[in-house]
Amino acid sequence: MPEFFYFFSILSYTLRSVYFVIGAAAERRIHNQAPAQLPFVSVIVPARNEEHCIVHCIESLAALNYPSELLECIVVNDRSSDMTGTIAAMQQHRFPALKVLHIERDGEKNLQGKAGALEYGIRASKGEIIVMTDADCIVDPEWVRSHVEAYGMADVGMVCAYTLIDGQSTFAKMQAVEWTSTHTMASSALHFKQYLGCYGNNLSIHRRAYDAVGGYASIPFSVTEDLALLHAVTKQGFRARYLCSRESSVHSRALETLSEYVSQHKRWAIGGRQLGLRAVVFVITSALFWMGIAAAVWNGSWLWLVLILLTRVVDDIAINAPALHIFRRRSLLPFMVPAVLFFSLLELVLPFLLIDGTTKWKGQVFKS
Repeated sequence: MPEFFYFFSILSYTLRSVYFVIGAAAERRIHNQAPAQLPFVSVIVPARNEEHCIVHCIESLAALNYPSELLECIVVNDRSSDMTGTIAAMQQHRFPALKVLHIERDGEKNLQGKAGALEYGIRASKGEIIVMTDADCIVDPEWVRSHVEAYGMADVGMVCAYTLIDGQSTFAKMQAVEWTSTHTMASSALHFKQYLGCYGNNLSIHRRAYDAVGGYASIPFSVTEDLALLHAVTKQGFRARYLCSRESSVHSRALETLSEYVSQHKRWAIGGRQLGLRAVVFVITSALFWMGIAAAVWNGSWLWLVLILLTRVVDDIAINAPALHIFRRRSLLPFMVPAVLFFSLLELVLPFLLIDGTTKWKGQVFKS
């Protein structure tokens, strides 16, 4: 009887992994169809207390390979208490396409936090395609063009893409592995029209799709406003794409402290409640994995324990390896083992964090 339980633990996790591997591969194989005429593009960058990195972000935007007459970049200074707004405004003489807007107070109801800053910037923009990133990100020169080319298919309303995490420490490299993994799983599920997530620091939306959902003002507030937008857009019948290429990627720095990391994942977990049954299935397969581990330890079945752990490592490598190859980040593969063990333990902690429904972001506290 214990052997059957161990086998089922391995089988359930492997089937989940196969689902992600197949879906992600299928999404990567879709070829973009560039529009006949390049559209006007608005880049929106919400910025709150980002004086240490805003210049690097703007410099990368200034290096975009896209016609200057078809591009505007809008930085929304979201009630910063530091020099973010002033520093951003100082870059305007070097980058004529740059506009800096200022928000003096937080929005209400649906427009609290980042959603309010995005709505403010988007409503002030004029682009047919709206591309979003964060002030702590560096974009590829082909970033805007790669997003635009995904809208060659008329039914596409939203495009998501990968964020690559940079850093030299082991903790940073484990975060890089995790982000690649979550992006890949999200892209796979999206291919099957099961929308598990996306990242707001690298996504775009067609103006007609944003207007069709009524913008963030019409979307119920969520601490994961990017996922809420994805759900709203796809419910309106628009197609979503998930790009996996160096050109469509952005780079962001890894979190430095464990407390920052836990706070980030708590916010993601709270936002993930809107996934409903999809979240339940994900949690069940993870729970079965841990039940197999616990049973193997309880019964002293050390060979089965090794097999269950090895299954998770091999399956997670299968999920990550293709994307790491595309992004020329194969050097991260040796960090798969510590990353898998670390994130597996995190799965045990997260449910307890959800008891307290408050989450912090950029010095603000939100209640779910």
